[in-house]
Amino acid sequence: MSLLTAPRRLYTPSLYLAVTPLSRPTRSYSSPPPTIPSRTPDGKLTWDKYFTLRRKRKNMERGFLIPTSLLSIGGSVAYVATRPVDPTPIFGQDPIVIGSLGILCCGVAGVLIGPIIGSSVWKLLHREEVRLMEERDREFYQHIKQNRADPSLFSLRNPAPDYYGEKIKSVQEYRTWLRKQRECIRKGTFHIGEDT
Repeated sequence: MSLLTAPRRLYTPSLYLAVTPLSRPTRSYSSPPPTIPSRTPDGKLTWDKYFTLRRKRKNMERGFLIPTSLLSIGGSVAYVATRPVDPTPIFGQDPIVIGSLGILCCGVAGVLIGPIIGSSVWKLLHREEVRLMEERDREFYQHIKQNRADPSLFSLRNPAPDYYGEKIKSVQEYRTWLRKQRECIRKGTFHIGEDT
């Protein structure tokens, strides 16, 4: 069989047209599609909306981490580079070592300041949700405090599963976190997996 021969037809056109509809079913747009409310009747955020906003806030905090660290390192390098070279030791060390440690400390300070700036920017951009988020944060951390396992139950074979609930990003993950906490309590209480 040559490559230039025509391919065989796998269907007959009349059968294909008889099976496939020529027009799409029409949809009535008289009523808008149902939306999930972002607030409960008492004015609080829903848990899904809370976790969405919480994820956005964390991403904003992480987004400012690298620029602030680079700016602080750049500023400290510019400062150290413009200083005149003095060969006398500082604290018994070479001035280059002390300057390098200063640059490193400025980078760490930039990493620590980045999330603070990111959180402040997020609060400026979401002013109407800040109070609602703070209420839900308090309520969420109260749930975490009530339901987490006692630290005295933790061991090498029974480690703490996300003690502060920082990895929880949805209601389903919260339920998974609760199951893990109960499993940790069960293992710690009955010493399952421990060598005696």
